[in-house]
Order: sequence, then C-alpha cells, then structure tokens
Amino acid sequence: MCALRCLQSMPSVRCLQNTSVMEDQNEDESPKKNTLWQISNGTSSVIVSRKRPSEGNYEKEKDLCIKYFDQWSESDQVEFVEHLISRMCHYQHGHINSYLKPMLQRDFITALPEQGLDHIAENILSYLDARSLCAAELVCKEWQRVISEGMLWKKLIERMVRTDPLWKGLSERRCWDQYLFKNRPTDGPPNSFYRSLYPKIIQDIETIESNWRCGRHNLQRIQCRSENSKGVYCLQYDDEKII
Repeated sequence: MCALRCLQSMPSVRCLQNTSVMEDQNEDESPKKNTLWQISNGTSSVIVSRKRPSEGNYEKEKDLCIKYFDQWSESDQVEFVEHLISRMCHYQHGHINSYLKPMLQRDFITALPEQGLDHIAENILSYLDARSLCAAELVCKEWQRVISEGMLWKKLIERMVRTDPLWKGLSERRCWDQYLFKNRPTDGPPNSFYRSLYPKIIQDIETIESNWRCGRHNLQRIQCRSENSKGVYCLQYDDEKII
C-alpha cells in the first residue's frame, strides 16, 4: 500500500487516469476498448489514446477488399492505393517505402537474355572500362556469362588499339594484333585469353613510361645520307613529340 501511494503521488508519471469502455449493442461483436493514458511532466500533460488491434471480422473484410481490388482496372487500383497512402502516417510511409525498394530494382542484364536479347546486354556492358568490367564479372554468374560469351575483354582491347597509338604499336610489336578485329572463329582464343592479356598490356605500358621517365632506354643512331639537306631533321611528329 505504501508503494502504491508513492507511485500515485509522483508528478512525472500518472498511469491509467481514465478508462472508457464502449460496448456495441450487437452481442455477436466483442467490445472494443480505448485506454486513455495521461503522461505528465509536472507542468503539462498529454492524453494518448491507444487503440487495440482490430479483431473478429478483419480477415473477412480484408479478403473482401482484395476481391474488389482485383476486379478494378489498373488506373482504378492506382487511384485507390493513392487514397490509402494519403491517409497513412509518416511511419507507415517509411514501412511501405522499405517494402517497395527491392520490388523496384531490376537486374536488366539477367532479364534481357531471358527474352532472347543477349546482344543488347552485351552492348550495354561493352561501354565499361577495365575496372568496371572486372566488377561486373563479380556481380553474379549470369553477368559473368554475358561478358564471357560476348568476348567483351577482346572488344575492350580492340577499342583501345583503335583509339590509342601506343596500344596499336604494342599490338604490332608483340604480335597479338593477329587475334583482333576478326570474327570469332570456332578455334580462336577464348575470353579468358583476352582477360589475361589485358593486364599484361597494362604492365608493358607502365614499363615503357617508366623507362622514358628514368632514362632507361636504348638510343639508336640512324645514318642518313641525303644529298641536299645533309641530314634528316624529323621522322615523325605530333602535338606532343618530335621524333
């Protein structure tokens, strides 16, 4: 009794100030209770109403709503859901958003081959650079299959040879240009060959650039016997170098 009196005399929390019971006249339905709680901080109080979970006819009413919903057109269904969402609170909106996020995400690279559109998936991934292509191979087995069957590492090397003179020179000097710019033969190298060739090319390029920066290069003198000019002043030049 003493503990109960002390609890009732505390100004910060007053529990169960009032309880109201509303009973329906229909004997088939159970009474619904709304419990009112008063929370006080000593200066002001707030009355919070907590509704008990719906019981009884909820499942039947839900099934009936779904039955009607399935009979409506798509536009009517969207309009109905918009009305429902507008009547919900912020917490409910967050819960619905978390539910919808995975439903809105689609793996189009996997979905395209299922519809016979492998070439579109290959064309999309063919725009990736080497780092992104490596990451794409690790997404899943289907992405790795598209990259392998599409010979995308071969296409990446061919693109670099077309656009970069250094790559073109290396391809001719190392003689791996014989595997490029040809329709894929039945006995040609697989995708794994080009996959392992790419880092070797990068290593060669880094070695060449390092040799030029550090002076580790071989000079070869060319004996030119010209009658009038007594020499050759330039063999080749561009915006950056004169040879």
